[in-house]
Formats: sequence, C-alpha cells, structure tokens
Amino acid sequence: MTIGPKKKISKTASRTRHATWETINLKRMTATYQVGKCSNCGARKLAHRVCPVCGYYKGKQVITIKAKGGEKVIDA
Repeated sequence: MTIGPKKKISKTASRTRHATWETINLKRMTATYQVGKCSNCGARKLAHRVCPVCGYYKGKQVITIKAKGGEKVIDA
C-alpha cells in the first residue's frame, strides 16, 4: 500500500514554489558561470543561453517575451 499526499497543493502554492526555485537557480548560476552581454539588447545574460530580456539567441528570436504591463509583446 502506498501513501499519497495528505492535502491537495493549490496551483498558487506550486507556481510560487516553481518561480522561487527558478530565480534562486538563476542567481546561483550567474554567480558561478560566465556572464556576457546580449548581442541584441545589451543586457547581461548567461553564456550559451537565450537572453531573458529580449528572447534572442545568436541573432535569432527564439522565444516570446511579454512585458509586465501586457502592452508590449515580442513574437518569436
């Protein structure tokens, strides 16, 4: 007989946990690994990774970035 979870974890709790984990890992990686400039926007980014600000990698747009206000959307 297996033991399952005692209570349901809400969507908000799990999403908050995942978001916190992502920011902690990003800070840890920037402290450990080489940080360079994005060739498109000039923001600081980890080497060999997509720019988190503009979504470009090697001069091509790879992901879609939405602004916090929801007004500006960059499509891939």
